[in-house]
Amino acid sequence: MYNTLGLYAKLECITMNNSSPCTVFEKIISPLLPLLKEEADAIKNDANTYKLSLFFLSINLLYGIVKMTKSIRLLITEIKTTQDRPVSFELIQVSSSMYSEAFSRYDPAIFRRIFYKLIAELNFMEVTELKSLGRFLCVDGSIFPAFQTMEWAHYKKTANALKIHLAFEINRMLPVSFITTDANSSEKTALLMMLESGVTYIADRGYMSFSLFNQISNKSAFFVIRVKQNLLYRLQEDLSFEIPLQWQPYLSKVTDCKIICNNDKESRLYRLITFVVNEETYFIMTNRFDLKTHEIIMLYAYRWQVELLFRCIKRTFGALHLWSHDPKGVQIHFYIYLIAYVLLLNFKQSCEIQKEELKFHENDLRGCEKISL
Repeated sequence: MYNTLGLYAKLECITMNNSSPCTVFEKIISPLLPLLKEEADAIKNDANTYKLSLFFLSINLLYGIVKMTKSIRLLITEIKTTQDRPVSFELIQVSSSMYSEAFSRYDPAIFRRIFYKLIAELNFMEVTELKSLGRFLCVDGSIFPAFQTMEWAHYKKTANALKIHLAFEINRMLPVSFITTDANSSEKTALLMMLESGVTYIADRGYMSFSLFNQISNKSAFFVIRVKQNLLYRLQEDLSFEIPLQWQPYLSKVTDCKIICNNDKESRLYRLITFVVNEETYFIMTNRFDLKTHEIIMLYAYRWQVELLFRCIKRTFGALHLWSHDPKGVQIHFYIYLIAYVLLLNFKQSCEIQKEELKFHENDLRGCEKISL
């Protein structure tokens, strides 16, 4: 996905609304502009008071992300020297201190509202095999290095760092929420803060906790979480299952059963699926008794998508270099990254849809030509 996006960003121009010419960047951010204008208009005298207003702070930062610029200093240079400028508005040239001041000036809730409005209003493609199974969020946390001056992001005696706890919806393959904490914070606690009833959460072994499992169940939510192989439990019932024929060369020693764990104080009934892939054994626990065995295995395999998103944020978007030392600025920073991800995903999917429509029309024309002949 991201190599393709980089290629798109180098194109010279594209037509928006079939009338006015614009750059690819303008096409990418076009769904954002009305939402950004709405938020900017709600701030009294914002555009008249500040050169780097809410609108231009957001646009400049998004431009830097699309151009894969790694720091504010490089962004300032990029804006000064680039020939690939937006047509309908100018990027603002300001100093690094003005970015720092703007990060501390605005409430992260502004960017949170914009982010949630975007994912609510845009139509994203859905993973077909998940439509009838429910809503699924992969959750994980990842550590990002912080500056020595960021004392609130304490990690070790010799280093500061922060942790981003992220929920990634695999139904539409997009991030839906995150929490910023110091790097020593608990991932389990962060999951409980994001918990929604009716949702199935997918996670790796770091989230194993009977207390967490019980709280998820009490919330009328669900989980598919890998657990340790030394799990102590009492077998209650072996379950029958069928593995799809095309999967069988890759899976072995598959089991599915109902169990009660010895160390679970509430003695709840859970489901345990085990299997071997590439000589590694997996123990997956869940409270979803309605799903087929291979569906549980498939859902856990999707967990890797949240890791790919973290890789995109860190490596492609350059988040290993923070743009702000301020706690509010860090939140704004990551909301801008998620907004950029959503806009780029929407742009790529729009291009794919247009390409398919073009193929359809070309085939239709060829069919008409054959009929006329």
